[in-house]
Amino acid sequence: MRRPPEPEAQTADISLKWAMSLEQVWACMAPILPAIVAVVLIGTIDLAYQVRAGDIMLRTHSLIRTNALSFAGPGLPWLDQQWLAQLLFAAAYRPLGWLGLTLLQGGLVAATFAFVYLACREAGTDPMRASLLSLAGFAVAATGLTLRPQLLGAVLFAATLWLLAGRRRHLRRLWLVPPLVALWASLHGSFILGVLLGGLAWLEDRWSRSPSERTTLQVTAASALATLVNPFGYHVWTYAVGISTNRLIARLVSEWQPPSIRRWDDAMFFVSLGVVAVVLARRRESTRWPQLIALLVFLFLALEATRSVLWWGLVVPPTLAAIVGARPERAARPAPSLLHTAIVACVAAVFFAFVALTSSGDSIKAPGRNVANVPAGITSELQKVLRPGDRVFNAQIWGSWFELALPRNPVFVDSRIEVFPASVVSDYLAVSAGRQGWQRILQRWRVRAVAAARSQQAELIPLISHDRGWRLVYQDKDGLVFVRR
Repeated sequence: MRRPPEPEAQTADISLKWAMSLEQVWACMAPILPAIVAVVLIGTIDLAYQVRAGDIMLRTHSLIRTNALSFAGPGLPWLDQQWLAQLLFAAAYRPLGWLGLTLLQGGLVAATFAFVYLACREAGTDPMRASLLSLAGFAVAATGLTLRPQLLGAVLFAATLWLLAGRRRHLRRLWLVPPLVALWASLHGSFILGVLLGGLAWLEDRWSRSPSERTTLQVTAASALATLVNPFGYHVWTYAVGISTNRLIARLVSEWQPPSIRRWDDAMFFVSLGVVAVVLARRRESTRWPQLIALLVFLFLALEATRSVLWWGLVVPPTLAAIVGARPERAARPAPSLLHTAIVACVAAVFFAFVALTSSGDSIKAPGRNVANVPAGITSELQKVLRPGDRVFNAQIWGSWFELALPRNPVFVDSRIEVFPASVVSDYLAVSAGRQGWQRILQRWRVRAVAAARSQQAELIPLISHDRGWRLVYQDKDGLVFVRR
């Protein structure tokens, strides 16, 4: 007859069951550490108007097809390609406010780098290197990981990297890419990159004469067709290409300009570029040209616009893992169990909630300390002095926020520069710079109040302060509020 285990032995068995191996710790670090950093700050410039648009669609049960958020160019056609992202943001905001948006941002960042880690593992590297490469990718891409439709595109980009990296071992799983790209086409204009990744994978298969070549080509073609499954059809392509080649956007929006060594947030990109160059130069074997082409393509995109540094930060880790990190013992390495993954996810969720709650305002709809680009005092003053329907000439960086916080008072411009005609942008720049005739422009647009930012409209502020047609009613460190006499 078998004797029951001693209490000490039972305790030891339980401890071993719940213990995590070093490989599993590395696997959990890759998504959790970026997510912890991500919830510290959330922006409003490209998010607040997305929440407002999503809320409008939830209330009206229809897509927005014209400019309904600002009074400059009302009724102009708006191809709202990011409609599905807006619905998701509004659904998170309605019950939980900024807490819900903060948790969503942390979860999406965690999902992104979980897929980057898995892509590195599929490339053949060990858990420690896969985790370190993923965290290095986060350091490069961090400034592009704020909550907006692009972050949803980052999740799908990383998921596509994982599926393509494992195509030799899981060929059938590759057919998940077309549905992902179809979903992507209604979330963000970066869906084009899903097709590009498939094409680069096919080039590598063709060069190496892989048995997966035919399937990869079929999946890439199916992904291109899947982009047409959306309410706007092929017009999503013209929208994405039009924005990326719009010279006005490139001139006015810093993230559409090339990265500069003078900007601190671009420093990690240039560091990563040097690291990649050193790694490739120190290799004894020559790098396969399809891998070099992939690096060069995303390097070109990153050099064209700062916002594309995000894709460089996501694509480099699995590419380097495939080039220098292959390990024959990969299959023997243990993966994190579902139990361990669930435990870590719960701990991370508790941390996210703690950060969001301690940073929140008086209510869930009031932004807290972790929400950036919120002129709280100016917003409060505008709520006092404006009547429903009064028009506000605003600093562009505040337009999105005012559209959410002051839904009864239309603003002049917001971050959707592609929506506004060149004449509207010209009027905005003329007034902000205090050029001759700025009073007539405000009169022509029937502006009731001006919310001027010290950072964007320093030339206008002294002129309107001494103009008899306007009265200063409020000022703080962010800016000033003027009301027409």
